[in-house]
Amino acid sequence: MTEAADLGFISQLYFAMYIIMSVNLATIDLKLLVVFDAIMAEHRVSRAAQRLGMSQPAMSNALNRLRYLLKDQLFLRTAEGMRPTARALELGPPITRALKQIQEALEPAHFAPSEGGSEFRLTLSDHATVVVLPRLLPLLERVAPQVRLRILPKRNSAIEEQLDSGDVDFAVGIIPKLPRRFERQDLYEDQYVCMMHRGHPLAGRPLTRAEFVAADHLALRPLESVSVVDQMLKRHKASRKVVLNVTQYLAVPNTIRSRNLVACMLRTVSEHFAGDEFYLSPMPFDLEPMKIALAWSRARTHHAANAWLRQKLVEACAGLGQPAARSRSRVGTRRSRAPL
Repeated sequence: MTEAADLGFISQLYFAMYIIMSVNLATIDLKLLVVFDAIMAEHRVSRAAQRLGMSQPAMSNALNRLRYLLKDQLFLRTAEGMRPTARALELGPPITRALKQIQEALEPAHFAPSEGGSEFRLTLSDHATVVVLPRLLPLLERVAPQVRLRILPKRNSAIEEQLDSGDVDFAVGIIPKLPRRFERQDLYEDQYVCMMHRGHPLAGRPLTRAEFVAADHLALRPLESVSVVDQMLKRHKASRKVVLNVTQYLAVPNTIRSRNLVACMLRTVSEHFAGDEFYLSPMPFDLEPMKIALAWSRARTHHAANAWLRQKLVEACAGLGQPAARSRSRVGTRRSRAPL
């Protein structure tokens, strides 16, 4: 661990123990804190028991010991599962962080991907799922077939919480500005293009600004934020006429295949979907490229397994969005399905 990571671990563990300092710490079995953390995560005793490889009676007995030691119910049984009390909510974050750092401290200094079945948890944006994941999986299959991935949807509002808690090891996508306790590495740059079916009246040549503004648009708009494209157009004092909003990339091809709509998509995603039936036009506005990045907790920077998968992600993205001159030459031409 780095000195900063050591200090973070000490402060988090101290805070967790400070909260329960009224209890004789000699009576606190570390496994009881692991049980507590599992119930907080799963919200059901049965699922927490399965997660830890324990029987349900053993899990219930451990929970009862915790209740006795901490003099609090901790979790209340409801129709939706086990609802944490105010005390449990107070204990939860520092205990989760402390257990995570204890686990990291005990892990081997060297990572051998061919030995054992390590699992990495990644949160990916939609476009990273479409473009990056199909490149990463064959690479891992060749060099480390025993490594497992768990993919979670990316929500910008939850990235810090997910990385802090250890729920995910990495976030991949258009990453917002993060506090200094996180690291990021740019993987590649991507440009927006206009995608439409070849029967569209505007297909066959680059769009003008007037045509872009007058056209009917399909907007890819995440549920939790405004469209990145609309934000950039606003800086150019421009707008577009959106007649349909969707939240997932996979909805775009089938929708514009049957309607005269223009979809602004990242180039790498458009090239993945674009066959002979679609036409890609450059954006008529000089929009800045989007940086597709990788983010992780700074405390895990020197963790061997973390560093290994970071390198594999960089390798998987090699060549994406590059070289820019070659990518520009593809726009406005007939395209076969881009290899992944």
